[in-house]
Amino acid sequence: MKIRVLGCHGSQLPNHNTTSFLLGTNILIDAGAITQVLTLEEQLRIDYIFVTHAHLDHVRDIVFLADNLCYAKRKRPLRICGSRGVIESIHRHLFNNVIWPDFSKIPSAKTPLVKFEMLTPGRKKKVGDWQVRAIGVHHTVETMGFLMESKEKAVLFLGDTGPTGEVWKVASTTKRLKAVFVETSLPARMQSIADKTGHLTPVTLAAELKKLKTVNPDIYLYHMKPSYAGAIHREVASIPDRKIHIIKDGQVIRI
Repeated sequence: MKIRVLGCHGSQLPNHNTTSFLLGTNILIDAGAITQVLTLEEQLRIDYIFVTHAHLDHVRDIVFLADNLCYAKRKRPLRICGSRGVIESIHRHLFNNVIWPDFSKIPSAKTPLVKFEMLTPGRKKKVGDWQVRAIGVHHTVETMGFLMESKEKAVLFLGDTGPTGEVWKVASTTKRLKAVFVETSLPARMQSIADKTGHLTPVTLAAELKKLKTVNPDIYLYHMKPSYAGAIHREVASIPDRKIHIIKDGQVIRI
């Protein structure tokens, strides 16, 4: 699996894009940074966007991508996949003919540019060589992590989350699990804010990783608030017995 980090930050500043991962050439996990990173040719290859939750830093560039694909006259639809609540929020608040045109009815209702696909938690969806399973996590809004499985390997993307349960149970029983992408947004001194906003600090991250038990995948951290990156780096360094990597915009990860 080739994973290109289009954006991996919890806030936007110059040279700090919000969350979006490109898997291969045609699958996105979240859509915080697409059109300012990818060329039009690269955008035209995207077929699926799996959306963890509907916060703006994870969905913002969906609207611009749809616009670009429409006026490039792409024939096949862009499939936006997520839980019922996520899909309803994106349709109601973005593609609502007020904030942005409703590309689920353009160029026509029969042949729309955008198709919404609701995922049922726990049920697998086949996409190419991958089986995608949505698993609920604990954030301030309805949020899903995604387990991507092939015959040879599995990778877990948690999305935004505070301390949670079910996703770690699934991870612990996934023998081919090679990597976990998990957020760590704030330093330990801001634990109370992290708890209120449904995010992790290095302290709660360390506690969450203990739930992995017998599996030891590579851990890739993202969604840091840029102002606190230095403190988070120092605190994460003290977490024992885990292979932890802090990722950067533009990085290419091969798993």
